[in-house]
Amino acid sequence: MSNYNKVLGGLLGAAVGDSMGAATETRSMSQIKKKFGGYVTTFITPPDDVFARGLPAGTVTDDFSLAYYTAVAMIRNNGVVDSNCAKSALVTWSKSKYSSFAGPTTFAAINKLNGISTPSKYDFLAVDNAKGSNGGAMKIVPVGLISGGNISKAIKDTITICMPTHDNNTSLAGACAVSAAVAEALHDNATVDSVIKAGLMGAKAGDEYGKKYCKELSNPSVYRRIELAVKIGKASNGNLEKAMVDLCDIIGAGLSAAEAVPCAFGILAATNGDPTKCILAGVNIGNDTDTIATIVGGIAGTLNSYYNAKQLETINKVNGFTIELVAKKLLELSLAK
Repeated sequence: MSNYNKVLGGLLGAAVGDSMGAATETRSMSQIKKKFGGYVTTFITPPDDVFARGLPAGTVTDDFSLAYYTAVAMIRNNGVVDSNCAKSALVTWSKSKYSSFAGPTTFAAINKLNGISTPSKYDFLAVDNAKGSNGGAMKIVPVGLISGGNISKAIKDTITICMPTHDNNTSLAGACAVSAAVAEALHDNATVDSVIKAGLMGAKAGDEYGKKYCKELSNPSVYRRIELAVKIGKASNGNLEKAMVDLCDIIGAGLSAAEAVPCAFGILAATNGDPTKCILAGVNIGNDTDTIATIVGGIAGTLNSYYNAKQLETINKVNGFTIELVAKKLLELSLAK
C-alpha cells in the first residue's frame, strides 16, 4: 500500500490535468472543439483570452501550484499537518510566479495572514454563497497522498489546510471528498467504487464539520451531487462524450465545489478510473476545466499509478518542479507515521 508509483501518479495526474486545462478554461465543450479543431489532448500554449495567457505550454496554474506548495510545506514540517503548515504553504505560494492566479478568497486570506485587511463589498451579506468555491479541493491531492491510506487522517488534515481560505461547509465537503478518495486510492485493493465511497464519506464529514464549526452556506449538497454525478457517469455505458455532456448540463462544471467536485467523480465513474480518459474529459468538459482535470487527474492518477515520462519532464522543466522528489518525500513521511 501507499507505494511510490501511486503517489507519483497522483501528483502527475493532477499536474497534467491543470496544465492542459489551462488552455481550455472558461469555454464550453463546443467552443473548445471550435477553437482548437477538436478536443485538446496535449500541452498547448494557452490562447490570449484565458487566465493563463502568455504562459508557455506545460505551465500549471493556481490549482496544481497550490497543491505543490502545500506538499512542500508538509515536507518541510516533517509531515505534520497543522495550522502553521497551512499558513506557510499559502505565504510561500503568494511569493511565487503563480500568485497572479489567486482568486478573491485565496487573495483575501493571504492578505489577512500578512496583516492586510481586504474588505469585500459583500461583507454586509448574511451568507456569501460564492465563497463555497472549489479552491480547497483543487489543492488537496497531496494531503490525501501523505495520509498513508488513512481516510480519517486525510479528512482531518484537509480541514486544517483549508481553514485559512475555505472555512465553510461547501468548500470543506468538496475538499474532504477529494482527499478521502485519494487516501482510499492508495490501497492496493482500491477500486473505483471504493474510491467513490470514500469520497462520499469525506463529503459528509466536511459538510458536517463546516456546519458545526465554520460558516454554513446555502449551496447544493456536495454529497448528494456526487451520488447523482456517479449515476450519470455510470449510465453513459462507456460513451464518454455523452457522460461529459450530461455532467456539464445537469451537475455543472463551474467554480462552486458543489459543481466541480461532483463533476470530477462523475468523470471517474464514466471512465472506470482510466487516468488518461479522466484527464482528457476534465480538460474538455468546459468551464473550470483546469480545476476539474486537476481533481480527477489526481484521484485517478493515484488509483492507477499514472505515468508519462514525457509529460513529467515537461511539467518539471517548464515549472521548475521536482515532482519525483516530492513524491518520494511524501511517501517516506506517510510511512513514518
